[in-house]
Parts: sequence; structure tokens; C-alpha cells
Amino acid sequence: MQAFSYTAITDTGQRTRGTLRSQDRRDALAQLVSRGLHPVTVEATSADGAEATSWRSPLGRVKTAELAVFARQLAALLKAGLTVVAALATLRSQCSNKRLQAVLEDIEDTLGQEGGTLADAMGKHPKVFNAVFQGLIRAGEEGGNLVEVLQNLAEHLGKSAKLKGQVVAAFIYPSFILFLGIAAVFILMTFVIPRFKELFLSFGQALPWPTQMLLAVSGFMGTWWWLVLAGIGVVVLLLVSLLRRPAVRLRADRAALRLPVFGQLLLKMEIARICRTLGTLLESGVGILESLRVTGQAVGNKAVALTFPDLVRAVASGEPLAVAVEKPGLYPPMLINLIRTGEETGELPAMLAELADLYEDETERAVGGAVKLVEPLLIVIIGSVVAGIVAAIMLPVFEINTMVQ
Repeated sequence: MQAFSYTAITDTGQRTRGTLRSQDRRDALAQLVSRGLHPVTVEATSADGAEATSWRSPLGRVKTAELAVFARQLAALLKAGLTVVAALATLRSQCSNKRLQAVLEDIEDTLGQEGGTLADAMGKHPKVFNAVFQGLIRAGEEGGNLVEVLQNLAEHLGKSAKLKGQVVAAFIYPSFILFLGIAAVFILMTFVIPRFKELFLSFGQALPWPTQMLLAVSGFMGTWWWLVLAGIGVVVLLLVSLLRRPAVRLRADRAALRLPVFGQLLLKMEIARICRTLGTLLESGVGILESLRVTGQAVGNKAVALTFPDLVRAVASGEPLAVAVEKPGLYPPMLINLIRTGEETGELPAMLAELADLYEDETERAVGGAVKLVEPLLIVIIGSVVAGIVAAIMLPVFEINTMVQ
């Protein structure tokens, strides 16, 4: 038997801590669930009580929009005169997201027991508070303008969430069309077409090769449909596993940027994110080199992120940012020229904010254009597949009619 310390949440949302003994971590989790608790952390302890290994439950995820609301509310409470710990306690008590609630309580405990800065306490939860969030909070604490920084952060997160929401919403309908089309073809091939086999065999003549191929494929799917679904699942899992490898992910992201229509869309989204993040960091008082490092960590496309170490080195050696941005040959001339203008006028943060607005608008228009292209393309592809299936079914009937005449 081994000792485990745990933190869990009850059905009423209350946080509870304790210890228990079990054979292993899986058994400890089962014991907590049987008690009606929702585990947050389960940590194996050694004989002296030190933590050995740990398990953490995701408890869902914290959305960007929720973080924007949190930053805005925290700024308001601090502006009203509350201490950081008291403000966090207030926000935790009214938080509906269990994961964020648990994280806020842990930050409260860290600040109350160990002291330190809010940025350091948030640094223990990098999957909730990313490098940008931590960097801005640290800059606000060091510069004595935490309230202003939190307001800038809330605006930054709000606009990022809005852009992401617009992109996702635009592709919901095409995704729905694709899902329905695939489901319709799967049902036809698995459950409908095999019923025609007996009818075709009763004709007593050789079937056209398209019909033979259709019956062979549908016969296999009708018998082994579960194997087909399992194979698709395995392929998806393998692709996800491969994309987690840095080298494969880098090649995939480079290929994505070269896609017609969608490549430019992805690049504009990344540029909008870069300009918004870098501008917010600089506006909040973070140095240019640290701002570039943090911004590079926030970039989603690995091919674009790979340019940032070179940007940091070039700027550190004394080159203007515009010159450094031009070297990779990836970024558009308008971005380079406006950054150069911002550096020459001393208004780089404001110019980056303008660029972020500009590229967010460009992204929205690009998404609209991509959707207008994808929707009819999907309809044509799915319609062609269904038409081919129908044609293969009808060919034997047409041949019989011809013979009768």
C-alpha cells in the first residue's frame, strides 16, 4: 500500500484535500470517484511525506474568452483597492469554470504561504496562463502598472477570442456538409448497396466492371464496417501522434503555408496574432527582446515560430526590427514597411496595434472567401461520388433494357 495526497472538488464545487492509501494511483482515483469527488491532483508521497509523482486532471479547459473576462475583472478589483489575494478569492468564488477555480485557489495558497509574485504563481500553471499572460503580469508588477497591464491583456485576449470565434463559426457549415456527405456515402456503401447484390445476380449475366467494383467494396464494408471504422480511428491516432513530433509538425506547418488560398489565410491569422501580442507586450513596458521571445512562444505555426530566434539575435545585435523581419522572406512587404515606419516615428506599439486590426480584417475577408470556395467544392465532390454510385447501380438495368429492345 502507498500513501497519496489529493486535492478534489465536491459536487457542490467545494475544494477538499486529504490523504489516502491504495495500491496504485489508478486505485486512488477510483476511490475518490467512488466517494463522489472530482480529482484535481493525486500525488504519491514518499515515506517522509515528500511528493514523488503526480497526476493532474484537466477538468475541462479554460477558454481565451474566460481569461479575458478574468483579466478585466481582476483589473477592476485591484483598481477598487483590493489586494491581489482578496481579488483572486472574490473571482474564485464566482467562477463557473472548475479548472480555473482550482487554479485560482492554488495561486491564492501559493501567494499566502510562499509569497512571491503573481507572475511566478501563475507560472506553475502554464497550460492556463501562457507565456504572454505571465510576461505581461510580470511587466505590470515590475512597472507598478498592473491594473493598466491587465486592461491591455483583457483587450488583447478579447480580440484574439473574437478572431478565433469568427474563423471557427465560418467553417461550421462546411464541416457539417462534409460530415453529412461522408455519413451518407458510408451508409449507402455499408447497408444499402449490398441489398442489390441478389437482384443483380438474378439477371444471369456479367455485370459491368463499375458495378462489380461497387459490389465488391460495399460487400467488404457491409461485413467489415467495424474494421473500417477502427482503421480510420487508428489512422487518425497515428496522424495525431506524428504531428506531436517537432520535425513532422514543422514540415506539416510549412506545407500548410504553401496551400492555395488556405496558406495565405493561415499566414494572415499568425501575423494578426504576432502584431497583437508584440504590440501589447511593448505597450505594457516589456523590452523588445523579451517581447520577441514571448511572442515566438505564442505563435501556433512552427514554421513561423522558427523565424523568431533569428529575429531576437538580429535585434540583439543592433539591427532594426523591420530589417530583421524582412530577412526570412516570409512576411509581406506591407508588414515590413509599417514596422519600419513605427520604428522611425517611435510609435511601434501603436503601429503594431494598427497592423493587428488590419490583418484581423484581412483574415475575416479571407475566411469568407475560403468558405465561398469550399462549400460549392464540397457539394460538387459529394454529389459526384453519390452520382457515381447511382450510375454503377443503374448500369445493369440499362443494359437489360437495351437487350430487351
